[in-house]
Amino acid sequence: MSLGDLIANGEPVRFIDMHGHLGPFNGIYMPDAPLERMIAGMDRMGMECLVLSPHSALAGDTREGNREMLEAVQRFPGRIYGYCTINPNFPDDVAPEMDKYLGQTGVVGIKIHPSMHAVSATDARYKPVWERAQADRLLVLSHTWGLEGGCGANDMRKIAEQYPEVRLLLGHSCYGAWREALALAAEFPNVYLELTAAYHVYGLIEWMCRDAGSNKVILGSDYPWFDPMVPIGCVTFAHISTDEMKDILYGNARRLLDEQLS
Repeated sequence: MSLGDLIANGEPVRFIDMHGHLGPFNGIYMPDAPLERMIAGMDRMGMECLVLSPHSALAGDTREGNREMLEAVQRFPGRIYGYCTINPNFPDDVAPEMDKYLGQTGVVGIKIHPSMHAVSATDARYKPVWERAQADRLLVLSHTWGLEGGCGANDMRKIAEQYPEVRLLLGHSCYGAWREALALAAEFPNVYLELTAAYHVYGLIEWMCRDAGSNKVILGSDYPWFDPMVPIGCVTFAHISTDEMKDILYGNARRLLDEQLS
């Protein structure tokens, strides 16, 4: 029985979501945004674990958001892992926030959002982040979109070239600049394609597996913005092998997390 058949029959499929958030967001109602509701949703879906950054860290007070992240990680060890969010517009906070949270049990990397914070990923204000991630071989989930604009495929190529030890997750897979994003993942051993929002593009998952390899594709959903079962369905009904599906849904994320946790 295929993974798609299991999903269709309501059977559980093992998966990890590497791109989640937490808490309310301005003007948008998300029923699963509270932590307890997210855990209940994860239980219902059979999600093994979620790696998140709170909305408060991205769109508000990064210090408060990172505190909220650590609290969630500590309340649900092994189910919730966290990214330390960095806003380079507050340079005096960058090093202290990384020192405070990186190395804490369950904190597995760094989250940046060059678009929301209006600072290019290649800007000097991000240099301490990239240097720390390079030195410690950390995961960095960056929002990426398109070809240019501060977080596009061309910007990420510069980062990958300069910091080859960073485990760089291309959030949204540089949405729209598919060819360039796939080339990055194929060329650089530590660059990964993260599926949030990209999963619905017809034929893209097959293209990723063919040109970059299933070992370079990571499941993400933006939960609680979107129901993770939608990307699960897109993966399990894609025209790829069961082994490739398992890489995307679980194996790649588990390997990256275990590297950080060790």
